[in-house]
Amino acid sequence: MHPIREYLYRMVAVQSDSGTEMERNMANVIYDMIRSHPYFASHPEYCGTFVQNDILNRPVVWALKKGTTDKTIILMGHYDTVEIDSYGMYKPYALNPDVLKEKFKEGNFGDESLKAHLEDENWAFGRGIADMKAGIAINMHILFTNEVEEVNILFIALPDEENMSSGAIMSIPLYLELKDKFNLDYKLCIVPEPEEHTVNGDVDIFAGSAGKFMPIIMAKGVPTHAARIMNGLNSGFIIGETIRNIEICKDMITFKDNIFSQPPSVLLFKDLKPIYDVTVPEYSVALFNFMFLKTRPPMDYMDSIINICKNALDFAVDKYNDTFDYLVREGLVKEENRVKFNPKVMLLSELEHYIKERKPVYKEFREELDRYIMDKVQSKEMTLQEASIHMIKSLLEYSEIIDPVVVIGISPPYYPAVSNDAIPDKNVDYVFENIEDRLREKYGIGLKHYYSNMSMTDISYFSCTNPEEEREFLNNLTVPSGLYDIPVEDIAKLNIPTFKIGPNSRDIHRVGERVYMPDVEELIPGLFRDIIKNLAKSEI
Repeated sequence: MHPIREYLYRMVAVQSDSGTEMERNMANVIYDMIRSHPYFASHPEYCGTFVQNDILNRPVVWALKKGTTDKTIILMGHYDTVEIDSYGMYKPYALNPDVLKEKFKEGNFGDESLKAHLEDENWAFGRGIADMKAGIAINMHILFTNEVEEVNILFIALPDEENMSSGAIMSIPLYLELKDKFNLDYKLCIVPEPEEHTVNGDVDIFAGSAGKFMPIIMAKGVPTHAARIMNGLNSGFIIGETIRNIEICKDMITFKDNIFSQPPSVLLFKDLKPIYDVTVPEYSVALFNFMFLKTRPPMDYMDSIINICKNALDFAVDKYNDTFDYLVREGLVKEENRVKFNPKVMLLSELEHYIKERKPVYKEFREELDRYIMDKVQSKEMTLQEASIHMIKSLLEYSEIIDPVVVIGISPPYYPAVSNDAIPDKNVDYVFENIEDRLREKYGIGLKHYYSNMSMTDISYFSCTNPEEEREFLNNLTVPSGLYDIPVEDIAKLNIPTFKIGPNSRDIHRVGERVYMPDVEELIPGLFRDIIKNLAKSEI
């Protein structure tokens, strides 16, 4: 059995559902595999685990094969996977690739591609076999077998990519620590996340990753009995108009080189009345999904969202006044009964500033609120989205603002958009030099370069070209920093060019998850070795 396949099967056999203590078991197995290798048995100081403020105590596993210079390449992957319950009757075999494949052959699948791959010895099936234990197995093999002495190989295996990317965020101080401890100069990071493309087709190279943020928008109206509707303003109306203007808004799409971000969409919307009654809701909330490329900064999006919220609030007030004007003209109501609204739109950071100026004991209030939210989230009595709603509503109530107001915050997780071409003074021209010629000669294929990968990955946390602007954006996070924060200032100290280059796969996160083993055992490792040789020869 090829050593990469051996590593892969050993890791697939360990269930490592994201967001569970099972991830620790996977980390222990990976660490044991590294420590048992002769190089690390002789140099135990060059490998270890790192944990910082993780509620499940899931570690980053790292290993360094020391070179003769400070040039360093990071080979990074995540060891968590999605669940196996979806395998149904095949669940007992989901972590045994060979048995699972034989059991699948006995099944009745309508997917013609899947049926064809069941008869093809080049495809291996199982939970996590593609996403992304194959990548970790490739990285481990390169770590163990690299003979290019001029380059340091830093192997990194992370927890929790599938959920919040907390492993990638947690690893940032580790990179800084190892950099100083072992005199490392991080030139490059490669992430072998799986990719779906034509068999024996060109290798996809992604030089960046799309960003994602989730604005959570809360409207506070003026409550009134539905039978006296002109005495107030319905927060649901304000949020509804906001949703109408944000949902699949073409102005929010970013694109470059035929790569484009999906337009925004609402993920959650509701009023915050605890029970049904005939009072119009005072508070309503909506949570949106925004994806974007590095070509547009997040604060620019926030400016657009602010304008949409202002227009929605103005529309609601204008419609109220238009209806009231009609009632006055018809002699049905008196002008002095008109409610005169003074509407406001605020970022969460602006709401906090508003409260600080008016409430001398705000600090004590906020500390108590943070403790309450942290306790509820850590005990799993509250999700991060519920925590976000509780935070904004609590601050609005504490502010004692009477008029209609819309507050805009950012709910976790946040994935910054990154691109290698945005990193100053980082030359990556050498990386693929002469590699395409070798691929065409040996396999008849080439390289296909993309500005950005469009799915969310840990790549988002390897560079930050404007930490001040990112911090301004993060000041609107709707949970305590002790629960979630991104150390953008430290990421800016790294600014590591990162490429996503992975094996061919199909149906990740689904029952038919599978990976193309010739890519895993030969093509991708060979490509990585060529990149390492190019780094050794480069003058950077």
